[in-house]
Amino acid sequence: MRRRFGTDYLREEFERLGAALEQPTNVYLIGGGSMSFRDLKAATKDIDLVITDRGALSRIQAALGGLDYREVQSPGDEHVSLGAQAVLENEDGCRFDIFVQQVAGTLVFSDGMRQRSEQFLQNGNLTVDLVSPEDIFLFKSVAGRTDDVEDMSVLVQTGLDFETIRGEIRSQVELLEEELFVTDVNESLLELEERFGITTPIEPFLAEETDRIYRELEVMMAFEEQTTVSALCDELGRAEEEVLTLLDSLEVKGVIQREGVEVRKIGERP
Repeated sequence: MRRRFGTDYLREEFERLGAALEQPTNVYLIGGGSMSFRDLKAATKDIDLVITDRGALSRIQAALGGLDYREVQSPGDEHVSLGAQAVLENEDGCRFDIFVQQVAGTLVFSDGMRQRSEQFLQNGNLTVDLVSPEDIFLFKSVAGRTDDVEDMSVLVQTGLDFETIRGEIRSQVELLEEELFVTDVNESLLELEERFGITTPIEPFLAEETDRIYRELEVMMAFEEQTTVSALCDELGRAEEEVLTLLDSLEVKGVIQREGVEVRKIGERP
């Protein structure tokens, strides 16, 4: 079990980092660290930071190196799957997980997320903003780590604006130009209900979207390069009207092309 760190320790590390940085640097605190400073969690194992440019990554790595933080060579499967660009740890076991623009290997740190963040600390050349509870909830819904659903249950108690979360999901679909992550969010909410008896207003929306995404994937997997509408109906055991609706959606996304009754793949996935 790795050690957990409270807000006094975290604040001191941020102050040390701010004093060590040679240029102004803005970071966005997500995960357990942000929850701790909002009094939603007693302590956290990692300091998860999002930055918006690689220049900031180099500056932070250099500053932390001067504070006796060292790169973690084998950070573990959880960290690898989340897509941290750098993981640095000190002798106490405190880790900085640094993400550049994208988190959990999926979600983009969007303009909306940046605007919803609140400035928390400014020391030396460091400015720390806390990411909103709504966006932390969304990050945790796709992260897939052991404690994330438990943290989601705590965040729900703060009175989350689920319309904001729904809107951010739609924004992410446009930014990523894919929507498979929606199925991960849906699975996390199903686990949230199963483990904690918590339901959310966006569950019907996510369930409907997940069902559609899986049906579109089923169509894509039903043929290799080219087929016909009737052959797809036979292969899938679905009515022609439903298959045509799914094909219309896939054609809008630019992954298939229809010419009369012929259907041809021109992309990989919805």
